[in-house]
Amino acid sequence: MRAAVCGLALSLLSLGCGADCRGPSPEPSLQTGDQLAVNYEQPPPNSAGTLRSLGPHLWEATYDRRGDEQGIQPSRDSVAQLMWADLDTYQFLQIDKGEVVHDEIRLDREIFRRYDSDEPYSLTKGIPGDSMILHRTLGMWDQAISPFAEQLAYERVEDGTVEGRKVRVYRLRLVPVSAAPGSSPGTSPERAATLMGIVTTPVRLDGAIYIDVETGNRLLAELEGRFLPRRAVGGGDLTEEVLVSYRESRSLTGIPVEIRRPAPSAVIVPDTARTEAARRARRKAVLDRAGGQ
Repeated sequence: MRAAVCGLALSLLSLGCGADCRGPSPEPSLQTGDQLAVNYEQPPPNSAGTLRSLGPHLWEATYDRRGDEQGIQPSRDSVAQLMWADLDTYQFLQIDKGEVVHDEIRLDREIFRRYDSDEPYSLTKGIPGDSMILHRTLGMWDQAISPFAEQLAYERVEDGTVEGRKVRVYRLRLVPVSAAPGSSPGTSPERAATLMGIVTTPVRLDGAIYIDVETGNRLLAELEGRFLPRRAVGGGDLTEEVLVSYRESRSLTGIPVEIRRPAPSAVIVPDTARTEAARRARRKAVLDRAGGQ
């Protein structure tokens, strides 16, 4: 599975959508004046509940952020994959900077989890119907768009199909930040951003999302953007740009027949391990006392 995730490379123009789902190539779009007459729509929000409506699927994502030297926006390099059969059967893997940070397999009520590829899986009992793992697949997108959120707009461009499912296609746009409440009409965008507590200044944003009409979920998403971090105190922009690149897909094809449990030798049961450790400690204490008599 790790090889599959490490080899992940997503592009909205090469994911087998067909010509009917290819929207216009996104362009830089910090819009002003008459361009603001474009009608924008807010896509339906994703949720774990609506994701369940998709049935078994494969989710894959890459998130690359090249941060600033001041460390206000640290760099990040993540790839992740979820093979989801149902609420109680799935496998999730996330790798940051080439290292496993979350590896989780669920089979019914058994959850095998580890946070390092060099450590064994820990076996715990899960709650039936827990959708937390689906929430994890939503969080990465939210992190990617958060630096642009105050100026992010969705322009509907066309409808199409992805893997035989009807989709609604949106282009991602940047629009000017609104003036802060109570500020004068002549307030500059930079001053308005400071008054509103906005911590980034978007520079450019290209991207598109493909929304499943039936369930309202993103089936494909692509984002390339640049922004400037703002100083936490006193306002003003820093001079170093941060670059963000994000890709994700949810495919209803290619789901494995079964999710396999780890080998017994790669699993520890915390309660059992503690019991065994306590038993060995008691035995050693008895031997030590016997040797001292």
